Amino acid sequence: MPRRLSRRDRLVVGLVAAAAVAVRLPDVWSQSLWEDEVASARIIAQPTLLQMLARVVRTESTPPLWYLGEWLLHRAGMPMVDGRLVSVFLGGLLLVLVIGLARWFLSFPLALAAGLLVGLGGEFVRHGSELRAYELLAVLTVLLARCLIAQMTEPRRKHAAALAATVAAGGLTHFFFAFSVLAALSWLLVDPTVRARRRQTVLPMVAGGLVAMSWIPLMLVQYHPTRLAWIGSFHLRPVLAVPLRLFSYAETRPLVGPVLSLLALLLVLTGGIRLGRRSSAGRLLLVLALAPLAEAALVWRLGMPIFDLRNLIGVGAFCAITGLAALDALPRRAAVTAASTLCVLTALSLASSGLRWIPPYQQMARTLIQRGWNGTQAIAIFGDPYAYRSPLEWYLPGRPTLTIHRPGTRRCGVIYILHATDRVSRQTWDHADRASGLQGAVFLVAGRADPPRRTGCA
Repeated sequence: MPRRLSRRDRLVVGLVAAAAVAVRLPDVWSQSLWEDEVASARIIAQPTLLQMLARVVRTESTPPLWYLGEWLLHRAGMPMVDGRLVSVFLGGLLLVLVIGLARWFLSFPLALAAGLLVGLGGEFVRHGSELRAYELLAVLTVLLARCLIAQMTEPRRKHAAALAATVAAGGLTHFFFAFSVLAALSWLLVDPTVRARRRQTVLPMVAGGLVAMSWIPLMLVQYHPTRLAWIGSFHLRPVLAVPLRLFSYAETRPLVGPVLSLLALLLVLTGGIRLGRRSSAGRLLLVLALAPLAEAALVWRLGMPIFDLRNLIGVGAFCAITGLAALDALPRRAAVTAASTLCVLTALSLASSGLRWIPPYQQMARTLIQRGWNGTQAIAIFGDPYAYRSPLEWYLPGRPTLTIHRPGTRRCGVIYILHATDRVSRQTWDHADRASGLQGAVFLVAGRADPPRRTGCA
């Protein structure tokens, strides 16, 4: 049973939730919308509900619930960029929900540490200020576990209704939620201690699942293997590294990364087994931490390239709780010290990573116009042109359609060059100008990107 929080504990939870919100908040207005966010913005900007749904089917690979919520808020007057505040709020809510769930199994200091891990974990913060649905996916997955435990502990109509609603909402938010539902169903079918209330729990899940399955015909239209081809073929290392990569960027470091990845996975497995020996609810957490990961990896291994870290954000809360449960085997003071160290290391990883730097697309579009670009000249890009095209289309006046061409051989009178870089000398640009044969080029320099390379006129 969950342990009630004292007034002091509730105050502490409120403070760390505020800290999680504060970490996410600056990027809401300081960062330009990037490629995937522009795709979301184009959906939200549709004038009618049917047009919004049609664009989801045409451009996205996820169901429409999150887009519907953002579309309604935008129709009510919320500015497009302010829609990111939904993810910020969900990031704070996620921390509170994780602490509440962890209190079923852990002391308050360790439960607080679990909340801090999702509050400061790199993947959670990265998507915690985006115009995307990932933070909602994480919240709904935690709600799934809470509803399951509540229904198994004390079957009531309100618990059954909440479970059905959560399954429906999760299934209509992201397809990876189905992996968590399948994991929970396997727990219900296999765990002998839940047999007496199995039917009372499965029926609400089926009811909610039927609502979510109404989108399947359109899902079949959405799925295009080429849309996910960038994921590539199956590799085991990214699968094993998920429990670490959700919280830290240490996995990217040579030699150290694989070792830390295996240690993190072992910590989750050890703590999950420890919880599983205590109760059926503990076994549920272990299943929700690792089974969706295994299911997604299996689908990837069978040839469907769907495995992406952000899609697995739903397992993060359970990895945090089970990992800290492994520390619970230590003496209390040592466990609290170890948990605090993990939180500090997670915060340091977040602070040192800089997350993903987003080029200042809005500034670039404004500067292009100020320097005379009128829609007829070529724009040369040093870097991935697909990362620039959609955001520039969004921020340029009239939202023109930009076509990507390979560099040609003939000379141009004026080419506008976009290259994001922290430090670039005038000599570097002069060299690029001479090497490419550009005449009268206008240089726009901001941010960070790949080194200049030979560029011709399209």
